Amino acid sequence: MGRASTFSDQDIFEAVSAQIALGGELRIQGIVDDTGISIGSLYHRYGSREGIMAAAWLDALQAFQHVFLKALNSAYDDAGERAALATPQFSRAQRDQAIILCVGRHETLMNENAPKAVRQEVDQLNDEMRQALMAYAKRERLDLQACLHGMVAFPLASVRLYLPRKRVPKSVDDFVRAAYRSVIRL
Repeated sequence: MGRASTFSDQDIFEAVSAQIALGGELRIQGIVDDTGISIGSLYHRYGSREGIMAAAWLDALQAFQHVFLKALNSAYDDAGERAALATPQFSRAQRDQAIILCVGRHETLMNENAPKAVRQEVDQLNDEMRQALMAYAKRERLDLQACLHGMVAFPLASVRLYLPRKRVPKSVDDFVRAAYRSVIRL
């Protein structure tokens, strides 16, 4: 029977977020320095540097999409606006995960050397997001491109003005709300 792990994935993902925030290349030694976890333990759990990056991306994506889809699929009349606001709200509540998603580059963190199973899971999550956005646009008789801009592009751009160096202020919600309403023409 194996030993119980002495570190959590969140310990590793926080270190990944910190390195992304510094703007440098993700280094295994940097994670070791930040966490005190041995290189052998990291490789045992994640298999490679790419495995660590992919696992961090997947974790952040799952957390964000849970919040976004919960808002989008709610029974509220303003479900689209709530989904748009998910990005700045998530960025305040889950800053480390937001840095991974908003500042980290998908092409770097989920490159062709990432574990196939993780890439497939990310693809599935992204497909679920696309399907949910398409269903919402159809149900509400809205233009899909308008929904993409109002719920995804504008909120993401607003958050990127602050992360990783500053906290996303609550006032961003007002701008995201106004942009969403403008593009959807409410």
